[in-house]
Amino acid sequence: MKNLLTLFAGVVSVATLVPSAGLATGKVVTIGAEIIGHSVPWRGMRYDGMRFQCLWFQRDINYAGYINRVDFKYSSGSTSGAFNNCRVWLCHTTKTSLEATFDNNYAGKTPVQVLDTLSLELRGTEWIDVGISPGKFNYDNRDNLLMEIRWRGDSGNNIYCKIYNATGGRCYEFNDEAGSGTVYDQGQYIRLHIGTMAALEPTSLGRVRALYR
Repeated sequence: MKNLLTLFAGVVSVATLVPSAGLATGKVVTIGAEIIGHSVPWRGMRYDGMRFQCLWFQRDINYAGYINRVDFKYSSGSTSGAFNNCRVWLCHTTKTSLEATFDNNYAGKTPVQVLDTLSLELRGTEWIDVGISPGKFNYDNRDNLLMEIRWRGDSGNNIYCKIYNATGGRCYEFNDEAGSGTVYDQGQYIRLHIGTMAALEPTSLGRVRALYR
């Protein structure tokens, strides 16, 4: 009985505090192709700010759950850099290509902020972790996915990451407060780490017993 209670306490802690771990299952999804490198959104050598959006289709993700990590694929340029006042949002959207007006690309949905830091330190020569907080954005696997990145101030480094051809897949302007940008027929080659919770009611001892029969 002591072991069961200990197990039960541990399960409650995992389910309540860490929705992407413990009993969770998960999947790593890679979207796009390694066509060419591009310095946006991490272009710090020439510009001091960025508002950037990119779009991915549901059919390319095809998995529901918490998006706990987003990786960009390094291509060339600096292998490290700091981007200040960096904020990242994820958002469900019904858009199939981006518009120049940033806010229109939410398509009535509410973006979820998954990162807000005074200085984002990026480094790597393979996959680069953007550093979002896990367990904040729960992807429904019905809508398409929008990512927005804003930063202001930097260390003066350009980090080139892989992109691919995709109609209306990226929109950006070199000002984090810009209301509109330029739309490009490019997609961001990325890797999503998605975790899902097991069906669990944290207050139900019966459900915990059922999971561990």
